[in-house]
Amino acid sequence: MKRFAFVFAIVLIAFVSCKNRTHNYIVPVDHEKYYEGVTSLTEKENKELSQNIVMAWYNNTVNKEIPDIQVKDLDGKSVKLKKLLKRETILIYTEPYCGWGGEEVEKEFPATIQTMKNELEGIDILCLVGEFEDADPHDVTNYAKSLQSVYDKVYIIDQNEALRTNLTSSPTKFYIDKNQIVRHIEMGFAFGGREENIRKGISLMKKEKQQ
Repeated sequence: MKRFAFVFAIVLIAFVSCKNRTHNYIVPVDHEKYYEGVTSLTEKENKELSQNIVMAWYNNTVNKEIPDIQVKDLDGKSVKLKKLLKRETILIYTEPYCGWGGEEVEKEFPATIQTMKNELEGIDILCLVGEFEDADPHDVTNYAKSLQSVYDKVYIIDQNEALRTNLTSSPTKFYIDKNQIVRHIEMGFAFGGREENIRKGISLMKKEKQQ
């Protein structure tokens, strides 16, 4: 009887642990759905459509868990992204042919994180470089290697896995907490208030820990 009670307790603990995991994964935005039947748009309609897509992107990503996807290191070896998310992490996504976004990824953001080094202590910075179907793999790898001078962790993510994670714009930043849940997102070049945005992301990442 004691043995049965012990086994039952172990099963119950495992069940509760599983329930505590969200499994509320990021839901990819179906961009094609928004353009079904659309042949032309006025400037106002185009703006409204863009706003709807951004809102879907936000709702499908924030407070959602990173899915179980694969990325590659710079030697081509596959690794699960979840294995790289061991603590609070700022994930920055980029693509090799995006000059406008490249300025943010290559210079502006790295300069800011150096300035905020003390505030970012204990937080990982992870850079993902997108590899799309029409991209030259050598260009992608060479670009990823060039970012090693400003980021400790640089990996490559292919198109399908990037889309599954709603990484569709360069640059995009995800602020991910220790439970691998996205707590804050930023899309595009940070024209101003970069430090304020980072502090907001840090606060939201650590909010769960404080409660």
